[in-house]
Amino acid sequence: MCNMSATASEDDMDEHDSPSVLSEIKEKLVVTDLINQMDIADGLKELLIISGFTLKSLLNTSASDLARILGIDEYVAKILTDALNIKMIYGCHYKDIGNIQTCIRLIYQAD
Repeated sequence: MCNMSATASEDDMDEHDSPSVLSEIKEKLVVTDLINQMDIADGLKELLIISGFTLKSLLNTSASDLARILGIDEYVAKILTDALNIKMIYGCHYKDIGNIQTCIRLIYQAD
């Protein structure tokens, strides 16, 4: 009987945690999709994805900090930040508008 009540408590916790877990998964998918759409080398895309940046943290990280975090040359980090800014501002086709709106919501929701 004790196991059943412990399981019920764990299930209750899972129900309360689900929205934040789903939100984190959604943000990771949006960030991964955005990175994959950037006009940069595949190796740099993989490096950015595995580094675990949120969209807000990626947009707020300077080229010099990005270079230090990723262990890359600052010039290359500047190319990454420029490519990200270009993708966020200019690189979306009309069919991507929903995805960019999701990105913008995620930026302003995260603190």
